[in-house]
Amino acid sequence: MGWLALIIGYGLALLLIRGVFIGITRGFRADRSQVLWIVIGYLLFLALAAYLFTVGRRALSLAKGSPQTRMRFGWGRIVLGAILLYSSAVDHFHLIPVRRTVRHLEPTNETQAVAMKFSAIVLAVGFVGLILSGIWRGFRPNRNNANA
Repeated sequence: MGWLALIIGYGLALLLIRGVFIGITRGFRADRSQVLWIVIGYLLFLALAAYLFTVGRRALSLAKGSPQTRMRFGWGRIVLGAILLYSSAVDHFHLIPVRRTVRHLEPTNETQAVAMKFSAIVLAVGFVGLILSGIWRGFRPNRNNANA
């Protein structure tokens, strides 16, 4: 699993580097109001690549018999919650245009509109809760050191 996490982390990082040099020029020329959201998206997926790389290194060092110290914060929860919150915001507010072949979900009646707004709010609160639980993990006292 360590090697798999390393390979996925490297692959995602290389894909992002390729996107920066090839795809970002197209995205920046299209509309200046979307530049910030494109950059935030790239940074979030770069954080995911760095997290997968770190998890892979930790797993490989654990397999070799030299365990590293535990991470203080729940970085996996923080990165996953941030990516999901970002994708939800981009989809809900149409911050980055999609191709014409992809259509956004649109309600056909008032009940569907209310249900879609309510589910979007519940999901956003859940994603923020995921981020906060990762941050909270860093501020909890370490139980192993408290007994010593």
